[in-house]
Amino acid sequence: AKARGSVVLVDKMADANARMAAVDPRRRVDRSKYVDPEMPEFPGAVFINHIGCRTAQVGAGIGCLVLAPVAWMRSPKGTSLVRGVMPRVGGRMLVLGYLGGCAGAAGMAVYGKGKSPFDQDGIDDRAYRIVKNEKLQNAGNFMSAGAVTGVLLHGGPGGAAVGVTAGTLAMAWAYAAMPIIRTKYWPASKPALVSALKSAGVDVGSLTTGGTPPAKNK
Repeated sequence: AKARGSVVLVDKMADANARMAAVDPRRRVDRSKYVDPEMPEFPGAVFINHIGCRTAQVGAGIGCLVLAPVAWMRSPKGTSLVRGVMPRVGGRMLVLGYLGGCAGAAGMAVYGKGKSPFDQDGIDDRAYRIVKNEKLQNAGNFMSAGAVTGVLLHGGPGGAAVGVTAGTLAMAWAYAAMPIIRTKYWPASKPALVSALKSAGVDVGSLTTGGTPPAKNK
C-alpha cells in the first residue's frame, strides 16, 4: 500500500509538472500544428498575462473607487484624493492584483482546475481564443491606453492604476451606456432636439437615429 501511494504521488507530480510546462511563459508554440499566423508565439505568456491583467484591472478599480475614498476620509485635511490617495492605494492594488492573478493561474495549472484543459493543446486553444476575441482586445486597448496616459501624467504604478480605472469606466460608457442611449433615449429625444436646432437655424440634415449621415442622392 505504501509503494502504491508513492506511485500515485509520483504520477500526480508528473501531471502537475506537465501542466506547469504547458503554461510556461517561455514555451514557444509548435507552428507545425497551426496554420493561422495569428497564433500566439508564447501561448502560456498570453494565458497568464490575460488573467493577470484582468485581476489587476479589478484590483485597480477596487483600490481607486472603494478603498481610496475610505482612506482619503481618514487622511489629514487638504490631502488630494485623485493626485494623492488614489495613486497610492490604487497602485498597490494594481500590482497585487496582477501578481495574484498570475499566481492564481499557476496554481490552477498545478491542481488542474479551470475551464480549459491544462495541457499544451488546451493552453494553445485558450491563448488563440484570447487574441481573436474582439471584445477582450478592445477591453485591453482601453486598459492599456488608460495605463499609459496615467503613467505619463502621474508616473509609476499609481498613475497606471488611476488610468486603468478611467479606461475601465470609459469602456463601460462606450459599450454599456452608449448603446442604451442610442437605442432607448435618443429616438425619444430626437424630435424635440431637431425642432430646437431648426428653430436656431441649424442644418439638421445629417442627424439620424443611428447617428450616421444619410446617403446622398446621386
